[in-house]
Amino acid sequence: MRMSVRRLFSVFLLFLPPALHASFIESTMGTAVVNDATATYHNPAALTLFKTPQYIVLGSIADFRSEFTGNVMSTLNNSVQSGRAKTHANYYLPSMYLSTPIQEKWRIGIAIVSNTLNSSLDETSILRYNRPNTQIQSIDAIPALALQLNDYLSVGLGLNYSYARFTSKPITGFPALNMPDTQSHNVADDTSFGGNAGFVIKPTRSTLIGFNYRSAVSYQLRGSSQFRGISRITSHQYNFNYWTPARSVLTLSHFITPDLGFISTVQRIQWSIFDTGIVHGVATQVGTQATILPKVTVPYHFRDTWTFTVGGIKKINPQWVVRVAGTYDQSPSNGHYQLANGDTMAIGASFGYEIYKNWIIDGSYSHAFIKAQNIDIISKNNKITGLNQSAGNSVSLKLTVNL
Repeated sequence: MRMSVRRLFSVFLLFLPPALHASFIESTMGTAVVNDATATYHNPAALTLFKTPQYIVLGSIADFRSEFTGNVMSTLNNSVQSGRAKTHANYYLPSMYLSTPIQEKWRIGIAIVSNTLNSSLDETSILRYNRPNTQIQSIDAIPALALQLNDYLSVGLGLNYSYARFTSKPITGFPALNMPDTQSHNVADDTSFGGNAGFVIKPTRSTLIGFNYRSAVSYQLRGSSQFRGISRITSHQYNFNYWTPARSVLTLSHFITPDLGFISTVQRIQWSIFDTGIVHGVATQVGTQATILPKVTVPYHFRDTWTFTVGGIKKINPQWVVRVAGTYDQSPSNGHYQLANGDTMAIGASFGYEIYKNWIIDGSYSHAFIKAQNIDIISKNNKITGLNQSAGNSVSLKLTVNL
């Protein structure tokens, strides 16, 4: 049963897409060079690229599906169960951004970014005991300040205040033992702080180079864990640490003509902050006895990864603009410890249209092709082998108002 508890906390990580803090437009089309108020999040230094106050509302929806096909063998009695376990996750990401000049060379911005994940599993699957139902909610408030030092260089700083709440309802038990399905409900939350800093260099009129560093954010999540079986037990000492990884982003933007430009971005994401985690006070079932586990070690063993993006921008006329891009994103997870995903190749496009003077609407779509990942997990009580296959889609809609 401890293996199921470990996998519960490992699976949280697989449902936090690193590029979905904003729409495909921002996250794929040049993260460190963004010529609108979303720079408050992506690189505060880029707030100096536009001179007037600006307000943006942005909504993104992503859909992620995963299917594990394989076997779960008990090393205690050599019993084997084979089948498929499907997981479906939805992400909802509303956000808003406001920026304004305060002096000739100074800009300020504020961003409110909210993320909600709901994941559900196929509860008819014989392997359903290896995947949880989860909900993750977070909201970030980000004030930022930018300074244009001269015609060639701007710098910026941002502070990130974040609230996160984790809720999980994993199925427990094991059908070979003729146990009924029971559930353990776990809830924990915390607030934390982080920051980001960056610069933008303009070596020529048509070229921009942007760099941004975003720090890791550490949460000390605390709450309750309640096991709801035939016998019930509640732990009010339920707690664990969680992080969002630090990342460094470098972007090059170059316009060949005023109407045709190209963007390339490279990111280094420090996922290795997830090595080994410890969860305290989990209410669960060991054998037929409800109990509280004082300490569970969760092996992550993630690796640092690279993300590469290339894209293009074409201004069709003064009202219409088209963007296309592709991103290759390495997977940080390890198929020897989690039901991991493979590397991802995402492609997408967005269209921008000026509805009225100073009112612009953007819509985007992207599809993620995720490489199948071989799974080979060996623990004290179980051996899990098989193949994990995944794919995802996202759409977004953005309204920009130049005040």
